[in-house]
Amino acid sequence: MLALGVRYLNGFVAARPHPSEPVEWPPHPGRVFMALAAAHFQTGMEPAEREALQWLQGDREPRRAPAIRASEEARRAVVEHFVPVNDEAIWKKKDEKKKPPPPLQSAPGIIRTRQARTLARAWLDDDTVYLAWQDADPPENIRLALEALCAKVTRIGHSSSLVQMWVAEPDEVGEPNWVPDDDHAAIHLRVAGPGTVEDLERRYNGKAVEAFAALQVAASDDSSRTAQKAARKRLRDEFQNLQPTQLRPDISFYQGYARPTPPGDVSVAPGTVFSPHVIVLTLEPKESPYRQLDLLCVLTVAQRWREALLSHSNDLPERVRHAVSGHDRDGAPLSEPHLAFVPLAFVGHPHADGHLLAMAIALPDGLASDQRRDVLRTIGRVHELKLGRLGVWRVQRDTRARPPWNLRPEAWTADPEGATHWSTVTPVAFDRHPKAKNRAEHQREVAGMIAAACESIGLPKPNQVIVTAVSAHLGVPPAHAFPRLQRKDDSERRHAHAILVFERPVRGPILLGAGRYRGYGLCRPISGPERDDKVTQ
Repeated sequence: MLALGVRYLNGFVAARPHPSEPVEWPPHPGRVFMALAAAHFQTGMEPAEREALQWLQGDREPRRAPAIRASEEARRAVVEHFVPVNDEAIWKKKDEKKKPPPPLQSAPGIIRTRQARTLARAWLDDDTVYLAWQDADPPENIRLALEALCAKVTRIGHSSSLVQMWVAEPDEVGEPNWVPDDDHAAIHLRVAGPGTVEDLERRYNGKAVEAFAALQVAASDDSSRTAQKAARKRLRDEFQNLQPTQLRPDISFYQGYARPTPPGDVSVAPGTVFSPHVIVLTLEPKESPYRQLDLLCVLTVAQRWREALLSHSNDLPERVRHAVSGHDRDGAPLSEPHLAFVPLAFVGHPHADGHLLAMAIALPDGLASDQRRDVLRTIGRVHELKLGRLGVWRVQRDTRARPPWNLRPEAWTADPEGATHWSTVTPVAFDRHPKAKNRAEHQREVAGMIAAACESIGLPKPNQVIVTAVSAHLGVPPAHAFPRLQRKDDSERRHAHAILVFERPVRGPILLGAGRYRGYGLCRPISGPERDDKVTQ
């Protein structure tokens, strides 16, 4: 096994792929590779180091992406600062012969503009991260070259993100909490692949930059007119007197990562057409009159989120857009499952108030790896939601190793053991208008529709369906308080809460009824195994 250790010396990470994106955590293996490559380019480009990088990127044989052991992080709010830049002098023609004042900000004729900068940081519970290539066994010369390269790395990400890096011993790494897994991926991280070093070298363009600088020096040296003339000619002919471009380093290879799967002897209950490996995204107010949203906002949030996803998927294959929108090219609803929104709220606790903690996204179980990767890439492009009178809200991926109980997928899916008793957190919208005349028949008809909805998403028919106006979970509003789902003819669908009892345990996510893709009909286990680490939110 090959393992690399990275210690963040300031106790925080400052890195993000794009200025509009949140802080990057856990660190992308590709970013760590780029730090190694930068150390190689800037310190003489030793051939042994280049060989080690090519070995690490898999030029000799396919290289599986590394497993990662990274602690939780506490993200600091992104604050906009106005940073002073270089002094800029403004002179009028009549002042050209005057002696300029000293370059002080307060001096006449001098202005200093300020440019907005946003700084994103995350404080780490543990300042050390490990990347482990568990199937790799490098030769001694490769290991020694990697040790030399690691010793040269001083930062990963922003210049304030100072690090110490080394080749770690296997016994210090511990168990990873993120493993390569495209089928159940919750996040996608950039990784190095064959040809990465060569591509980074082209972007760095170091030889051309050095040659241009040397010619500039020679062109300004009038001690030898012949050499000066030759240098100016080369600057004109080879560079057109323009500084060679250096492109921002980038890696376009992505690998899906998921939490480690449970041991093989754990029994797995039957599930639904939705994958239990949901993607949890938290919502934080950016410009809003409200500190938090509640379950009654679910339809609005889901609709705006779906629109945002579609606006960011124009460059993706048509089948991916269909999986996001739930409609085919003609606008007709898809017959197969597609992306669904799962509202995660503070419920099921004596002090629960039903406020919305996050929105999870459930994808169809069995979705092809390449389609899942494209959908997750689309999800990662949406960083904020504009919710009208509700304001603007930031969207962030929750990657904490031990998030609060109500943000853990297993709290909502009972994965993998399952549960027999479930109750709705958002009401089930009826597929059709009940036709029963009296209350008893109405209850039976609605119970039959909900039982059929269970079967339509792959669950066995429940032994009992109890239709009720209130949820069995504390903190959930009554059914009549939720906005009704609109039909195409502007009529409204009726809805109700329900309690489901199955003969044997089943696992979620369970989303039922006409609004199941927009957050309605969400069920949560009523009871489950007691956990010492359960918290209130």
